[in-house]
Amino acid sequence: MHTPEILLLGGPDSGKTHFAGQLYGRLKRNPGLLELRDTPADLSALEEVLHCLENGHAAEHTSAGTWTDVLLPLRDKHGNELDLRWPDYGGEQLLTIFTERQVTEAWRSELRLADGWLLLIRLKKETTYPDALTELANRSSDSNGTTARAGNWDGNARWVELLQILLHVAGLSTVAHLKQPRLAVLLSCYDELAVDNQLPSQVLAKNLPLVSAFIDSIWKPSAISIWGLSALGCLLEKNSDNENFINQGPEHQGWVVNPDGHKDADLSRPLAWLLGVE
Repeated sequence: MHTPEILLLGGPDSGKTHFAGQLYGRLKRNPGLLELRDTPADLSALEEVLHCLENGHAAEHTSAGTWTDVLLPLRDKHGNELDLRWPDYGGEQLLTIFTERQVTEAWRSELRLADGWLLLIRLKKETTYPDALTELANRSSDSNGTTARAGNWDGNARWVELLQILLHVAGLSTVAHLKQPRLAVLLSCYDELAVDNQLPSQVLAKNLPLVSAFIDSIWKPSAISIWGLSALGCLLEKNSDNENFINQGPEHQGWVVNPDGHKDADLSRPLAWLLGVE
């Protein structure tokens, strides 16, 4: 049986933990394109997240040093069976790769074996300097004369740098357009953005134009998919007691916005796209 490796890439506070818990709830109780076909061996981490949501409050952040693999026995809507390896880790590890330019053997192995990358970007948390980008495109005489330099990395530069590091570690060329691994970008906590009728790809290009351009320059169009994701559908706090969550169940909360702009309650759709399930 094919056991695909999907690498979930998300920093701290990107919504990675809640997405994993909600995805597990969907696969188990309210399946769409994918469903659980059996009880996984050890799902204690995801069960804990789901338990918090069932009680109407947010789950704890995954600790920085955590690295575990969860094996999910799945069946797609056509009856095909597969086992999916899903990594669970602290989002700080992705920051460490960026700041220290070092990866552990676990990360190196995952990057080289992954069939697909699931990249979570929470735009609301990104620091950007759009005026600086505009000024760079103008002639020097158009500058406002400021010599100040930003103390923090612009989100555009940080994500492009990080993606280049990950591609290098994975042994992937940036000369020819990539067909593998497929890349699904999830703009997480989409409910906190004012997006009007824009497609997720347009939202990414507007907020992180250099990241959007870099991705388009590296991957074949058929190997990229950009989605909006609200894993919870609303904000939950650690001390909240959301009765809607409690009464309806977390498996009926949350949604994705498909690349074509349609809202869908099936949180497994981006994963199904990565796995080639149509």
